Amino acid sequence: MTMNRRWIRWGGRGVALALALLGLLAASGAEPRFCTTTNTHLYLQPEDGAQTCGLVELAVPATVLKEQGGYVQVRLEGWQLKDVPRILYAFEGVRIRDAILDDCAQQRIQVVKTVTDPDTGQVWNKVRLEGFWLPKKDLAQDLTKDWDQAEALYKQNCSVCHALHDPGEYTANQWPQVLKSMTPRTALDKTQVAWVTKYLQYHAKGIDPTQQPLPCCPSRSSGASAQASPGSR
Repeated sequence: MTMNRRWIRWGGRGVALALALLGLLAASGAEPRFCTTTNTHLYLQPEDGAQTCGLVELAVPATVLKEQGGYVQVRLEGWQLKDVPRILYAFEGVRIRDAILDDCAQQRIQVVKTVTDPDTGQVWNKVRLEGFWLPKKDLAQDLTKDWDQAEALYKQNCSVCHALHDPGEYTANQWPQVLKSMTPRTALDKTQVAWVTKYLQYHAKGIDPTQQPLPCCPSRSSGASAQASPGSR
């Protein structure tokens, strides 16, 4: 009888704890976060051959809203120059490009807030875009191996002709042009160059890794939680 009472008491505590955790998740609005593993298209509908509304580049964070077949509906967030709505950037004032948007995507942009850069006078909009679909196979939650490979590719290929530049030697806006002049002398393909570029931009001068960590890299970010990937990784 005593054992039964203990089990009932512990079982009640377990149910209460589970309900409390569910309540916290509901209150926080927690939604699964993933990143693109390659350049991929935004689709209007979750089906092959559907109209595309833009190109999302690799290593771009996306919030998954729902899944249907081989596609997931996502929310993208980022920054745009007010007069250049075609480009979605990762941060205000920093040209880490996340996506190139067609007209059908630009028309559905939601402006969250507007900021004027006091140094340049440029007007930046923090924006949200949702309701479009990405192929499920092009998303993963943990890109640690990809970032490690990008770092290794940079060190192996960019130290052959000269001393290796520290990533903090250039700003995120400068690195693409610097690499454009150097990578033709390497054996890197276009995809590898894209990964190396993103890696260097996220480690560039003026980028605080504690505030702007590598996307989907739990081993280098605090407070990351493990969830199942919708993709094949």
